Amino acid sequence: MVSHFYDLVLAPVHLKATQYIILQAIGHAGEIAHCDLARLFAASEENFSRRLASARAAGWVRMKVGNRYRRVYCLTDEGRRNLELATPYWERAQERTRSELGEAEWAMLAEFAEQVTQSAIRAELAPRRNARPVSAA
Repeated sequence: MVSHFYDLVLAPVHLKATQYIILQAIGHAGEIAHCDLARLFAASEENFSRRLASARAAGWVRMKVGNRYRRVYCLTDEGRRNLELATPYWERAQERTRSELGEAEWAMLAEFAEQVTQSAIRAELAPRRNARPVSAA
């Protein structure tokens, strides 16, 4: 429901919440390596490639080969314009959500989201813990 709400608020500028936060992260960094961007969102590089494909197809993001042949992303002029257009809508959604929750709950939500993210990262990186369970037969 949260993603749906943000998608609705961003609809006038034709962006989804996931697209906005990707544009925002790249815009904030200026240039960012693919692996660093995936790590920032606690996603696999493969999964993130799919997310970036639509932004590249729309002409919002450009990829170039950086040092050590790493893929590096930056915003295009169109991507920067879309980010600037979408930011007031995003901020409005943030304000409305924060207002509905209240400051204490907003802070707890942010802290909990960070804890869940860090837990998921540790679980993904744990060697062999994600192996198929042994049957108890």
